[in-house]
Amino acid sequence: MEIGYDKVREYIVALMKAGSFTYEDAANLSGIPIQTVRNITTGKTPDPKFGTVAKIIISLGGDLNEIIGYEKKKEIEVNSTVSLKETYEMRIADLIKSYEERIEDVKAFCDVRVADVKKLYEERFADLKKLYEERLADLKKLYEERLAELREAQK
Repeated sequence: MEIGYDKVREYIVALMKAGSFTYEDAANLSGIPIQTVRNITTGKTPDPKFGTVAKIIISLGGDLNEIIGYEKKKEIEVNSTVSLKETYEMRIADLIKSYEERIEDVKAFCDVRVADVKKLYEERFADLKKLYEERLADLKKLYEERLAELREAQK
């Protein structure tokens, strides 16, 4: 079955109009570059790829079955504006959850790195302190030897 490009283009434009979606909205929801969405909806792209068109249609709450003329059963039809709004809200919630999980991962990574760096600096500080104390002891011993030599020379 061949589907006319004009029908696909008109369907996408109708979905955008029904949901008050801009080109940017359609691009963000579908993951398709804004210029590609614009080219498809304005007719500049003569033969868009099915996968690209499918992503746009589905992200706008459309149904690929409608393009090929498949009739849905009446009991499962949904008000398209509610469907679009719910789809949009679900995607936003998913994005928020995803970013919150990423933030938690980054925080956990940073906490581990901070602990590693703190441990490293504590070890280095302990090494430097030991080295300082050894050097101080050496200098004190040298001072005492030199002082003893000077006292011996004064006698």
